[in-house]
Amino acid sequence: MHPQAPVLLSARLQFRIANHNDAQALADLARQTFVETYAEQNDAEQIRTHCEKNFGIAQQSKEIADPNYVVILAFHDQQLVGFAQVVNNPAPASIEADNAVALYRYYVKKEWHGKGIAQPLLAEAEKAARTFGANQLWLGMWEHNARALAYYQKVGFQHVGWMDYEFGGVIERDYVLLKQL
Repeated sequence: MHPQAPVLLSARLQFRIANHNDAQALADLARQTFVETYAEQNDAEQIRTHCEKNFGIAQQSKEIADPNYVVILAFHDQQLVGFAQVVNNPAPASIEADNAVALYRYYVKKEWHGKGIAQPLLAEAEKAARTFGANQLWLGMWEHNARALAYYQKVGFQHVGWMDYEFGGVIERDYVLLKQL
């Protein structure tokens, strides 16, 4: 790849906060990116159940409207290619801070991996976290997603603990990762 490619790509990259008109596109993208990320390593019925519960239009509309959420959409040349959700929720017990907020969801379409979308999207999520008064950003991440763990460590997150996550009726173990802003 030519060294200038990410610069050219980022010049055509735009972000905006989601509004109620975005619920369908967000639900579709959330389902697509979740399946791309987890389908190969998980039971199809668990994936289906999780997507039904978490990525429908009604759920996305509710999250977009919730003042404790900031839903950021990433576009490249008007095409929706990724999104992030920052949520002002209490941190898990392994984080001893009053001013940490969650990077609840953070996904880029698979065909856009490695093309300069993820880090600018993370920068937008960090800005959103600061609007809640946060100086730390935390996330829960499935312990079997080595690619994601390597990325998060590369961008400054540190493993600080564990938490349980219900997935399709099964309790999974997630890393708790924390980044100073």
